Parts: sequence; structure tokens; C-alpha cells
Amino acid sequence: MQPHRLFGCLLVLGSLLLAASADSSPIVGVLAQEVYSDGLISHHFENKTSYIAASYVKYLESAGARVVPIWIGRNRSYYEDLMHKINGVLLPGGATWFNQTDGYADAGEHLLQLAVQLNDNGTFMPVWGTCLGMELLVYKLANGTDHRINCRGTGMALPMELKEDYKQSRLFNASNEAVVALMVKENVTYHWHQFCYTEADFARDQLNKSWRVVSVNSDLDGIEFISAMEHIKYPFYGVQFHPEKPLFEFVKPSIPHSPAAVLSGQYFADFFVNEARRSPQSFANATEEARALIYNYKPEYTSILGSTYIQQYLFTDKEMQLEETGFEGGDDGDDEPSYYPPGHVYGDGNGAAAMLSLGTGPLLAPLAIRLFSIDF
Repeated sequence: MQPHRLFGCLLVLGSLLLAASADSSPIVGVLAQEVYSDGLISHHFENKTSYIAASYVKYLESAGARVVPIWIGRNRSYYEDLMHKINGVLLPGGATWFNQTDGYADAGEHLLQLAVQLNDNGTFMPVWGTCLGMELLVYKLANGTDHRINCRGTGMALPMELKEDYKQSRLFNASNEAVVALMVKENVTYHWHQFCYTEADFARDQLNKSWRVVSVNSDLDGIEFISAMEHIKYPFYGVQFHPEKPLFEFVKPSIPHSPAAVLSGQYFADFFVNEARRSPQSFANATEEARALIYNYKPEYTSILGSTYIQQYLFTDKEMQLEETGFEGGDDGDDEPSYYPPGHVYGDGNGAAAMLSLGTGPLLAPLAIRLFSIDF
């Protein structure tokens, strides 16, 4: 069967399956990240201090979810309140420092600590990390130790190189063989990253006791790196590539938009949103929910200005409620209780790299130069 015909048949089948499932539209929080004063956005828009690429919102909506923006720079109580109302978290790719105070990484730490706490207490809370988001997942859950290496992974469209036991993963245990056949044959995943993780590093630092490697790829220099993974205990997933770009980003000519690439991207969107459907949480009422949704904001057409994103949601401090409260980061000092269970270890690992942080302060690596990423 031709790929475009298979694509059409699978879309119809997917629609029927979703219609037969529970009528559920989960709400997924997408983490914003900081805008820098010397960047493109600051040159064209006044007072915009954070952003979310619109492709992540469209990506989740394409699978039936709605989106709430998660602000940076807020205090612990903000993240704790929100994490008891949404059904999942997406950590997007982008360009930021992991040790930027009150930014993407600090907010991500709060979210991951709370996701662990919720899952341990019996409330299902999935987390998805794309590119930089996957890197942040590993970094924060490895006690703030940076295990990345430099690699040349910019502008690559690649097939998936699935591990032999990929069917044992949650990510693929219910996958359609025809879809997988396209994923491993055609250039369906788009990579744009300067850092990566390797299986050798995971084995050396015992991260393989916490994470299951689902697929690998090789960069432009032939270095093999982890391209998809999932946590062994928690519903946390990471991909080094960008499943949203074949569907919704059209600036770079190297991004694949073939039927197979679109189908592959949609597969991951459907998977994660179905995970979010398992979360029972909700907002207190329809008014509170409506005020939180991203529909309260409009995306800007930024690729026409030179951005790599077609559209972006841009936010001011006032919209993030920072002007009224002050820049709220830093209420998680040493006198706060731990939000990780004492002595809690991920998976079956006993190594230091597998141990979760026992405090709630920022986990900062000593060398800032290693922490910046332009993994769009």
C-alpha cells in the first residue's frame, strides 16, 4: 500500500478509536521559557519576557488536548496549585540556560518534583520532554548532574532506530506495525540539537536503571546518541527530536513534511495525550479553567521577522502575574520541607546519579557554559 493511502486509512482508524474511547479532553500544561534582552523578540516586541512556540500548542490540540501555559519565575505554591488541576506537562525544546535563576529550569524542577510526588501518592501525572525538555528531564532527575555530551545534531531528518526490545516500552507496546515500519524506513524525525546523551554514559552513571532507552540515532559525526526514552517507574517520556515540527513548523527546508513524518509526529501526540487522559484531575469550575487556558492569548506571526518558529505566544510579566507579586522565585529555601521522599531512588538504581534531590532549592551545575542549549 502506498504511504499516502496508508496514512489516510490510519487517520480514519485513529478517529474511530478515539470516538469510541472516553469523551475526554485533558488539559496539558506547557512550560514557557525566558526571552533574552538581546534577542529577536525583544527587538520587535515591548515588555515580552517569556514565550511558548505555538507549534507545541497545536501539536497537543491535534490529539484532542487543551493547553494551559505554565509561567516561569513563580513561587512553589503556584506550581503546586496548578499541578493539582492539569493532566500532564510538556517541557518544550528551545534555547535557555539550565542555571538561569527563576527561569525554565527552575520551573521545570518544581514541576518534576511535584509530578514525582503526585505519582507516588497515586495520582497519575505524565510528563513529556522534547529536545531541551528531554535534556532537562535527565538533568533534574539526576540530581542536577549534567551527563550530556556535545554533538552535531542540527538539521537532521532521520528514521527511528528502535532498540530490539522497543515493544516492551510503554511508548510502543500498543503500536501499529505498519506505522512502525514507516518510522524505521523513512526520515520521519527532525533533530536540531547541540547536546545529546549516550547509552555508554547512561550505563556508566547507572541512569539505565532509571531510564529505558527506546531508540538511538547518530549525529553528523557518527556519534550514537539516545533519541527516545521513558522512565522505568514514572510516566515520564523524552525524545531528542521534534515530533511537532513536521506537522506545524515550515521555516527550515530540512524539516520533513512527508505523510510518514506527519503520521509519526501525530503518533507521539496521540500517545501522550492519551496518557494525560488517565489523569483524574480538573479545575475547580469552568470559570477557573477558562481563565487559565491559552485561548486567552493570541500567537504572533514571528517567522516573518526571522524566527525559527512560525508563531509564538509572547507574554509580559503582567500576564504572568509577576508585577503584582514581585518576581516570586526563591521561596524554596532550606527551611522548606522536602518535596522528594527522603532517600527516594529512581527505579532500582543505587548510584548517586540515580538519586533524587532531597532538597527543593535549584540544582545548579558549576559550569554554566555546559548548561546553555540551543536545542530548538
